Amino acid sequence: MNTVDTPVVHPLTEAEREAIRDWLAGSLNRPHVARRQWAKGGIATLALGRRYSAVCLTEPLVYAMTESSRPIHVTGVLASAFQGPVLHAPSIGRFYAFTPPAAPAWRHSPYAEYLGRDTYLGVPPLELTDPADGLDGYWAVPVTCPGDLCDPARLTALVAAGSLELRGSES
Repeated sequence: MNTVDTPVVHPLTEAEREAIRDWLAGSLNRPHVARRQWAKGGIATLALGRRYSAVCLTEPLVYAMTESSRPIHVTGVLASAFQGPVLHAPSIGRFYAFTPPAAPAWRHSPYAEYLGRDTYLGVPPLELTDPADGLDGYWAVPVTCPGDLCDPARLTALVAAGSLELRGSES
């Protein structure tokens, strides 16, 4: 595994942040609802399966893939490995990798689940990028531009490898 120990920093202008918010909120028929929730500092509920989908990853899988549970290390490895945005919801022990709308082609894994059409995901404001920002969720790997998504082939390979490692440790 990659041993990156520092997170990738993506300084964005306000115009770039607005473009990203528009793109994310555009998954809804009423994007202004998400923008209002973010403006209040809250989590916005976004629709999956049209502009983007997500793969829900358990913390044990992510920690096996990154060989660490230290947030700074996990962030660096995920940024390098997935090359796209990832949310972390510590209160429920899940990571969410944003992917193209087509389902990835991995074999069944009890540690990962594709979330597509007819699924909604709570998404924090773009500014929440630190684990100390709250247990409800933060961007472990922030969105860098509209259309920024994880590489499905890399995600599939890492889910398969991490799942094998976890199954091996259970026997």
